[in-house]
Amino acid sequence: MDYLTIGLLAAVLSVVISVLSIVVSLVRSVNDLRERLARVEDRLSRVEDKLNWLMKDFMVSLIERLNKRGIIEDVDAWKMALRGIVSTTTNPLTEAERRRILELVDKGEDLTPEEADELLRLARKLYDEYREKDPENAMKALYYAAAIRGKVYGKYGKKLVD
Repeated sequence: MDYLTIGLLAAVLSVVISVLSIVVSLVRSVNDLRERLARVEDRLSRVEDKLNWLMKDFMVSLIERLNKRGIIEDVDAWKMALRGIVSTTTNPLTEAERRRILELVDKGEDLTPEEADELLRLARKLYDEYREKDPENAMKALYYAAAIRGKVYGKYGKKLVD
C-alpha cells in the first residue's frame, strides 16, 4: 500500500469515528429527552388528576348549595343514573352498601341530614371506584347525592359543611 491509500483510509476512519461519536451523542440526547418527557407526562397526569378532583368537589359543593336554595328542581335523571350503576353487577359497593344506598335513594328528600351525609359518602365511593367504567353516570350519581344532601340540609336549616 502506498502512503496515499493509507492516508485516505485514515481520513475515512476518522470520519467514521466522528460520525459514530455524533450518533452516540444523539442517541444519548434522545434517551435523555425521552426520560424528561416521561417525567413531564407523569407530572401532567398528576396535575390532571388533581384538577379533576378539584372540579368534582367544586361541582358537588355547588350543586348542594344550589339545591339547598331550591334552584335545582329536577334531579330524576341523576337519580336514574345512580340506580342504574348500583343495580349493575360490577358496581364497587358491597351488598350491604348497595342495599343501603337504594334505601336512601327511595327516601329521597325525606332523609335526615345524617342519612344525606351517608348517601353522599356512598355516592363518592361509587364515583371514585366506578368513574373509569362509566364516568358520565358516575358523575350523575354523585350529583344526585349532592343535590339531595343540599335539599335535606335546606329543609332542616343546617349549614352545609364539606
